[in-house]
Amino acid sequence: MQTEIVNNINELRKKIDATCMLGNIDPNNLTLIAVSKKKSHELINIALENGVYDFGENYVQELIEKSKLIKSNKIIWHYIGPIQSNKVKGIAACANWVHTLHREKVITKLNTECKKINKVINGCIQVNISSETSKSGCKATELMDIAKIIKSMKNINLRGIMALPKLTTNKIERAEIMESVKNLSLELQASYPDATSISLGTSSDFQDAIIHGSTMIRIGESIFGKRL
Repeated sequence: MQTEIVNNINELRKKIDATCMLGNIDPNNLTLIAVSKKKSHELINIALENGVYDFGENYVQELIEKSKLIKSNKIIWHYIGPIQSNKVKGIAACANWVHTLHREKVITKLNTECKKINKVINGCIQVNISSETSKSGCKATELMDIAKIIKSMKNINLRGIMALPKLTTNKIERAEIMESVKNLSLELQASYPDATSISLGTSSDFQDAIIHGSTMIRIGESIFGKRL
């Protein structure tokens, strides 16, 4: 398994570098987030030892347990799952980034919990870019209102937006959706110049995402293999 993960990381980096070269993009401005949900701390350590320092978790309990088990000052934890109000305390304690902010109640509670432990957490607003009922996130028209709420919080640092576009094999449709995410990011940056992060792209579409301005790609399968 160790050899497989190392090979996967090397192959992934080659694809990222080739895509960045194609789009005249600086790869140093791109963050690779290894999506490690349901993966053991041993597997995470293999990725960590091979230069992957950012890890994405979808479940708060897993995030808490793994952050206790893995003692590294290099690791950066990203919470990328839906947020329940009763789980906010664990996110505040263990995550460095939260990618799924879109509800005022959760934002306010997260700020309160971070304030208690004297911590500032990085936050991205999740936009339901394809208006899918199965996915969380604010409407595109609500983005600036949510941004204003976050900016009023002293313990959350607004860093950008996150999107999960609908799965489609139509490359033109995919490009249009991703371009709309980029345009929303530019709209956000016009008011909040430091909110430059675009969390966009998974194992199935990260190359397109990079071309369309993503600064953070969330990769699970292409690093750890198919989920059983």
